[in-house]
Amino acid sequence: MSNKFDSTNYPDSEPDVLYLGDQWNWKRDDLATDYPTSSYALTYSARLLDSAGATEIEISASEVNNSYLISVASTATINYTAGEYSWRAFITRASDSNRITVDEGLFTIEKDYATDSGDYRTHARIVLQALEATLESRASIDQMSMSIAGRSLSRMSPTELREWRAHYKTLVLAEERKSRLKRGEGSGSTIKVQF
Repeated sequence: MSNKFDSTNYPDSEPDVLYLGDQWNWKRDDLATDYPTSSYALTYSARLLDSAGATEIEISASEVNNSYLISVASTATINYTAGEYSWRAFITRASDSNRITVDEGLFTIEKDYATDSGDYRTHARIVLQALEATLESRASIDQMSMSIAGRSLSRMSPTELREWRAHYKTLVLAEERKSRLKRGEGSGSTIKVQF
């Protein structure tokens, strides 16, 4: 793995996922060709999607070796709000302060694992664990009151519970495969045979 603090190793575009408490880094060399850093500035505005625009993050790029570098310190990111954001990138001309939008997208800001003690299980894993606990007659009141397709787990037949367990087990396995592939590991789907 390359050193992520070294600006030569910054990603060439905006990340899809950012983490509270981490330093955020990326670069936009592609924009510097048409908008030289000596005459233009790059800024970002990101808004939390579920707050009607009330939560906004403003980010300014730095100019380093004719490149736009974006670096937001951990001390700043720890104070942001987790969630899904819509962002826009703007280029502003230094000579007259006119601005244009040059890019837009979405990113998700995840909670800080180091300081947040919340439940990080996915929805699929939570439901799968509730289904298995119900089948094994050890479900909590909260687990038994969960509902799937409008029916609480406590009212489902054993056959329905097993069918839903198979469905949610497939979802959890897909999440695990995706996580392994992201880490550069095998998907776990290959069966190796020795002759």
